Amino acid sequence: MMNYMLNRMNCFAVVFIVAMAGSCKSSKNTTAETKSASATLTEAKTTLPENAYRVIVSFISTGAGTDSQAYAKLKDFISRNDEKGVAISHETINWGREGEVDVCFKLKEMDKQDADKFVEDLKKTFEGNNLVQVTENSPALHQPRPQPKSE
Repeated sequence: MMNYMLNRMNCFAVVFIVAMAGSCKSSKNTTAETKSASATLTEAKTTLPENAYRVIVSFISTGAGTDSQAYAKLKDFISRNDEKGVAISHETINWGREGEVDVCFKLKEMDKQDADKFVEDLKKTFEGNNLVQVTENSPALHQPRPQPKSE
């Protein structure tokens, strides 16, 4: 019985030592891995897949309709940029029963710096509004709501 216990303890000690040795890794390799991961993240921000939008502004409802004043703010925000000489194209996706809508921007008309500023300004415009969500670098969030058939 004693031999059996010693054998199990030795086995446990060997497994423990191997596990500890395997978990130690050179920091030199870790740094190299981190750099390549951050480079990939940067590339993802600058080049989006064809089906992705740079920014999506979603007007949602919690049972009492959407915030029409916030939607008017977005229209004003777009027209102010148009006045600066940058016509911003966007797609509107009506998806809800209470007027929920996504306004999707690819921002291909802008360089990266202007597009980033546009997104930051959008976020500031709707900061604290629970009925407006701003999503970056994403494909469309919702499918368009089917229109009723007219006879």
